[in-house]
Amino acid sequence: MANKYIHAIYDDDDKLLDAVKNLMNNKVNIEEVFTPFPVHGLDHILDLKPSRIAIAAFIYGCIGITFGLLMINYIMIVDWPMNIGGKPSFSLLENLPAFVPVIFELTVFFAAHLMVITFYLRSRLWPFKKAENPIPETTDDKFLIQIPVYGNENEIKSVLKKTDLFEMSIIDMKKDKNSYDHDNGQIKEESKYSDITIGFVFHSRKYADGSSNLRIQFTKGRGQQYAKNSGLRIFRKHWISKKNEVSDKHVDYIKINKNLNELKIKIENARNSFIDGTIDFEDAYKSIIN
Repeated sequence: MANKYIHAIYDDDDKLLDAVKNLMNNKVNIEEVFTPFPVHGLDHILDLKPSRIAIAAFIYGCIGITFGLLMINYIMIVDWPMNIGGKPSFSLLENLPAFVPVIFELTVFFAAHLMVITFYLRSRLWPFKKAENPIPETTDDKFLIQIPVYGNENEIKSVLKKTDLFEMSIIDMKKDKNSYDHDNGQIKEESKYSDITIGFVFHSRKYADGSSNLRIQFTKGRGQQYAKNSGLRIFRKHWISKKNEVSDKHVDYIKINKNLNELKIKIENARNSFIDGTIDFEDAYKSIIN
């Protein structure tokens, strides 16, 4: 087990996929990836083996249908056979069509319940278990790659810096403290802004033309966070994260970059106002978004 880890944090699932591909191509060992929702294609890129939960479901279904057959045969044929309307009542096969609903329901019952129990046990999820995700934002809108360090820290950093990072942190288990290397495309605060972060993120949903709403995200410490739409729709492929602007290939890029520059100025003013105490964190967006 490694004593040191690198946590690479991303604010978009497409950026995460590109980063994982880059790391895999450079033979970097990825220990775990934390996401707020299932990311399509991530399991194939990580070369994860297919889940065997389907096999377990089939076995549990067979147990259910066997239990259903034995139970209904004992109740209706062996223990208390009944003559209902002159219908045959002493043979399981002759009465089987009438028993199908009971057998079917027990098959589904066993398969569903035992599959859920198996999933939670295999995932080591049980009541009152403490969450293992490194940062709470991975249950909201952040994606984290956990990489163990075995004397190759500089190599891993050089690979990660080529990706569209939101934030990178070094976790030293021996020292039990974090040191953060903010090398990312989001507008981040310097040390004097350590209490508040304001930056651009994309909404996860895309419109029919492929564009997405550009949002302004407000974060205080590691617990409080909210986001507001900036009113701009951007094509992610033309977004330059390190400059927080769009390239000249984007439609109306001059107008959009002008609006982005105005937002950057308002963001800086909002930070200063927050530091001065003239605005609250909850109302910071009011000085940026009209």
